[in-house]
Amino acid sequence: MAIRFTLNGKLQAVDVPAEMPLLWVVRDVVGLTGTKYGCGMAQCGACTVHLDGHAVRSCTTPVSAVAGKSVTTIEGLSADGSHPVQRAWVAEQVPQCATASLDRS
Repeated sequence: MAIRFTLNGKLQAVDVPAEMPLLWVVRDVVGLTGTKYGCGMAQCGACTVHLDGHAVRSCTTPVSAVAGKSVTTIEGLSADGSHPVQRAWVAEQVPQCATASLDRS
């Protein structure tokens, strides 16, 4: 059964195990690579996303916990990469694959 939630303003329906970490749904199923795997224990913050406006660690959040809710990743802060956090990621060369996906030049 599909789990439905809003990701960066767009409705998503994913047919994955309910216990699958949100991190892997965002990265591997949806294909948004800005959210990173770091420690896998919710300690480092590399996987942080906003869930209904609150910061959560996506590596330990099962996708079933976001059903009917709104998730925002780094890519969802602005479509053109102009959000101050996105600009800082590019300027500071935060993890390479995220920087490449945000660099619009």
